[in-house]
Amino acid sequence: MCINNNFIEHHSYQMSEEIRKNSLYEVVRVEVSNGNSLKENEQWDSKELVSKIILEDKNKNYYVINPDQFGLRFAKGEISYKEYKQLQKKEDFKLISFSVLGIGFLTGMMYVMLKFLV
Repeated sequence: MCINNNFIEHHSYQMSEEIRKNSLYEVVRVEVSNGNSLKENEQWDSKELVSKIILEDKNKNYYVINPDQFGLRFAKGEISYKEYKQLQKKEDFKLISFSVLGIGFLTGMMYVMLKFLV
């Protein structure tokens, strides 16, 4: 089975385009992984990961969002920026928790295997 190695980059670009199309805010800048930003008419390089999207409202307030489902919900106006930040924190906490649990489980299994094999 062959897996496309730029799946994550392509998905983040698709989400950023979805945000650009459906946003109630003006997209000021799109930042990519190497620290550069894409201009509005600049072509996206498929090797670059879209890392941040900066939005501006009518009152000149700026909002930095990630190209994900929570960012899309904020851009559409379904949730507030405060709710967006809370959802991001919950998602980050889940990722860290599952990683720690997975590493702990693997370490425990290795200990048990070494204990019974030696």
